[in-house]
Formats: sequence, C-alpha cells, structure tokens
Amino acid sequence: MSLPDLFSNSESLPVAISQIALLLCLAGAAGWFFARIIIKRKINHLRELIEERKSELEEFRNINHTPIDQFLATNASKTVYPTTSPDHAPNDLKLIEGIGPKIEELLNKEGIHTFEQLAETSAIRIVGILKKAGPRFQIHDPSSWPRQAALAKDQKWEELDKLKFQLLSGVAQHW
Repeated sequence: MSLPDLFSNSESLPVAISQIALLLCLAGAAGWFFARIIIKRKINHLRELIEERKSELEEFRNINHTPIDQFLATNASKTVYPTTSPDHAPNDLKLIEGIGPKIEELLNKEGIHTFEQLAETSAIRIVGILKKAGPRFQIHDPSSWPRQAALAKDQKWEELDKLKFQLLSGVAQHW
C-alpha cells in the first residue's frame, strides 16, 4: 500500500491519527515519569545538603556562644607571656592582637618599643603610622591596641586573653 493509497482510504486516516496521538501521550507520560524520578533524587540530595549545613551552623553557633571564661578554661592560651622585664626594655609588641613582625618594626621605627609607650599612643597616631607605611598596612584596625598594651603593661594576661578572644570572635567593642 502506497502513501497516497493510505490517505485515500477514509478509515485508515483516523486510525493513523489516533495511533500518533497515543504514541505522543505515551512518550509524554514516560518523560513526565522519568523527570519526576530525577527531580526527586535532586530534591533528596539538596535536603541532605541542607541538613548538613544546618548541623554545621548549629556547631558554629555553639562555638560562638561559649562563655569566654569557659572557652579560656578549656582552650588555655598558648601564648607565653613574659614575666617582669627591666624598665624601658623593649617588649614583644606581637603579643598584641593585630600586630605582627612588620607592624612591630614600623612601631619601633616610630619610637614605640614598650607596652607602656603603645598604651600612651593614640589610635589616631597609630593609624597615621600604618597609613604612611602603605595600603598593605591600612587594612588593620589599631583601635584596641592601646587598651591591649595597657593590660600587657600591667601584666593582666588573663584579661588580655579575654579581650583578644572577644576581638577574634567579633564581639569586642572598639576602644
């Protein structure tokens, strides 16, 4: 039977159309079924990821809500603080949170060698020193350095540890 003969027969045209419609419906149903399976798998995977992130967030919140005294008791400071030093002997300014070797060197060049000198230096002057040193140093916030230095000068190491913990956890006020 040729194609023209197929369309000339009035009974075979509705049969062909119904067969095509049936095949399209079956293909649509199969596509919907497979898409549903794939989407369910993706949703389940995303739910697992969300649960993991929730547990990580809860752990993080528990860490950040640990009382400072409890944190310090369980995580004893590894910083070894000096005992007394001779008057006007240079101090290790790197014990101050935010001061590293390069910044200590900058402060020393400006005549700041001891905790006492740093405690008596205004944060504005320290900002000027850092600004003069270049953009690499301007990102530091020295607003707490005089307060930290005052605690170190008075050898209040436990209070200094608490302040440093607050600074690192982001709960300290600017001084």
